[in-house]
Amino acid sequence: MQPQYQPYQVSHQSSLDLAVQRNNVLRNTFMLLALSMLPTVIGAVAGVQLKFSFLAGSPLMSFLLFLGIAFGFMWGIERTKNSGMGVVLLLGFTFFMGLMLSRI
Repeated sequence: MQPQYQPYQVSHQSSLDLAVQRNNVLRNTFMLLALSMLPTVIGAVAGVQLKFSFLAGSPLMSFLLFLGIAFGFMWGIERTKNSGMGVVLLLGFTFFMGLMLSRI
């Protein structure tokens, strides 16, 4: 005798829960994106006001140091992405990028 299989049916409530969860993730993502713009602007303004030049005498050393710091931030953010320290590193990274953008 074959057992009767009943197909899995998605209820209306579970689809609503999924939509609410998706909206919460999107809202949190865009809030973090907006929050990360603040240190970028602050870094750019600070760089312009302080006439920041990142090892202007040696372009190669400046480029290598920039890459080292940027990849260090990216590595740290990836390692701590599920904690509050990941957010702090993200904000520090965006401040650093704003500082680097100030020369442009």
